[in-house]
Formats: sequence, structure tokens, C-alpha cells
Amino acid sequence: MDGALVSLFAPPGLDANTLLPVEGERFIAIGAPQNGGVAELDDAGNVVWSSVPLPGGFLLTGARTEEGGLMVAGERHDPSSPSGKGLWLGRLDGAGALLAAHSLGPTHYMSGVEIELLQHPDGGYLLSTHDSQMDGEAPRLVLIRLDDEGQLVHRRETPLAEGSEVGYNWSHGAAALLPGGDVVQITAHDAHLRLIRSTEATEPVYDRVLEEIGTVWPQDIAVMPDGRIAIVALSVGQNHVILLDAEGSVLWHRSYRPEFDTQLNAVTHDPSTGLLHLAGTTRGADGGTMRMWLLSVDTDGAVRWEHEGLVGTPSPINSVTALPGGGFAAAGFGEFAYAVVRPGACP
Repeated sequence: MDGALVSLFAPPGLDANTLLPVEGERFIAIGAPQNGGVAELDDAGNVVWSSVPLPGGFLLTGARTEEGGLMVAGERHDPSSPSGKGLWLGRLDGAGALLAAHSLGPTHYMSGVEIELLQHPDGGYLLSTHDSQMDGEAPRLVLIRLDDEGQLVHRRETPLAEGSEVGYNWSHGAAALLPGGDVVQITAHDAHLRLIRSTEATEPVYDRVLEEIGTVWPQDIAVMPDGRIAIVALSVGQNHVILLDAEGSVLWHRSYRPEFDTQLNAVTHDPSTGLLHLAGTTRGADGGTMRMWLLSVDTDGAVRWEHEGLVGTPSPINSVTALPGGGFAAAGFGEFAYAVVRPGACP
């Protein structure tokens, strides 16, 4: 593998929770360089502009608007909530200035829970997250339908089984859009992976617990143009990559290099190559300090490309994004750092 094709950037500030590619190999970073901020990065990793639309809060996700701006979501201080936190949505212009903000209601928010904001092909957005009662009791999976302005259209809460407190264990929630506009969400069902498909109006289509996978903690999800679903998950000492059909049936299930204490936390599908790009961490062949690990596999699960970062590269990885024209970007957790894999690195 030609290492020159993997570029690592480390702008000042805190990590980005989401990277959105824009023209000219630039990115919009959500949740950076401050927790409540957004920034545009040039192709050399320099900050072109930045703003803080949610001072004192945490921006976790975002999507582009039809006007070239941003819709962003996160958590803020909410004194009306028993937990003191609430779900916040903001509409920004192309330079990060706040145009409008909406409170999506007080929530008993859970530490470590991710929020996913998806732009819907029929207009508007779908937002996926979790909440619970105080101290992680009575956890719920939440799906919200929003219009183009960010106003609430539909909302559904799905109760989760006892012991499924996403955010209080290693599990993470995630969501992706299927062809045709339905949404699939992953969550925990006690110690198992649970997959829920809903319409864009938040009506349930199916709800499956994948006990055949065994005990795993869900991490991330991606959908292919033909409707197949890729999921990454973790268990003790192993990573799991699972490919499902559109109805949620398992097509194959693989683990990669468990002998190196590897973890996979994020996945995306690259429509230009058909590959699944995965990101996580490894101790490597030397069994040393955890460092960045990037992997590309085909839709049969065969490894097509692999890269082990040097000690000190981001660990763990919290997002991976396919790039227009091929390749991907992976953002690390902690200090602000991200890797860009040029198309030539992924045969």
C-alpha cells in the first residue's frame, strides 16, 4: 500500500463528530473546533471559517440544505428537563451563521448517545437518537420527521428492553436511508443487535433482533443503492461486519484480525467502487498502543485494502464518510484529527 495516498490532518481544537464533504476536497466539520461549533476546512486541513451556533452545547450531526447552508443537531442545556439537557436543531447559512433554532423538547438524555440527521430525498429530514428516564431507566429509540425548515412533522418513540441502555454500555445507535425513503435504525436489545425499519412518516415496517449474530454492541450502519445493509458491531475481543438484505436477513458475517485487538466503529459505502470502507483501531502486530486502523472490503467480505496508522494516530475513530469520486475520510475522537484516503489507495 502506498502510504502517500493516506493524508492525516490535525487542525487545532476538538474532534469533529461529523465530516461533510464539499467541493474541492474540502469539508464541513460538525462539533469542531469547539463542541458547539462548525468549521469549513480546506484541502490542506486549514480552517477557512468557523462559528459557534450552540455555545455551551454539543453539536453531533448535520446535513446540507438545498440553499447551500447547514441543518445541525445536538444537545444543549435545558432547565425544563429533569436531566438539564435537551435536543436542539439549528439552520445555518453557508458561512455558519445561525438563521433559526428549534427545541425538539426536553429529553432525559443519555451520555454518549449519538444523533443522526439524514436529509430525505422527498424533502426535509429524519433525526434518529435515543433517550431515557433518569439514570438510564426506560430507554427508548427515537425517530423524528422534520420539514425543510426543521419543524416537527412526526415523532415516534420505541421502548427498548431492560439492559439496552445505549450510551451506558459499548453500544451506539445509528441510522441510514434505504432506497425509496424508508429509514433503518440500529440499537441494542439487551446484549444483542436490534434493527428497526420505518417509513419516512415514522410508521414501523419491521423490527428484528439479530440473535444469530451473538452478543454484540452495535456501532454504525450504511446502506447500498440496492438496499443491502452493512453494520459494524463489537464484542469482547472482536469486531463484526454484517451484511443484510433489505428485509434484515443476514447474508454474511465476518470478523477481521481479532488477534491484533482490532475494533471497527464506523462504516460507509462507496458507490464509485462498490467497496465498504471501515474505520477503527488496532494494537497492530507489535501489540502496542492503540492506533488508527482503516479497512476496505468488497460486498463479499474480502479485504481489498488495509492501513494501520502509526502510534499516535486517532484512536478511536468516530465517523467515516465516502467522498465524491471515490475514497473516504475518517475522523478521530479526542483531539481534532482526520484522515483522507485518496481514490488511488482503494483498488
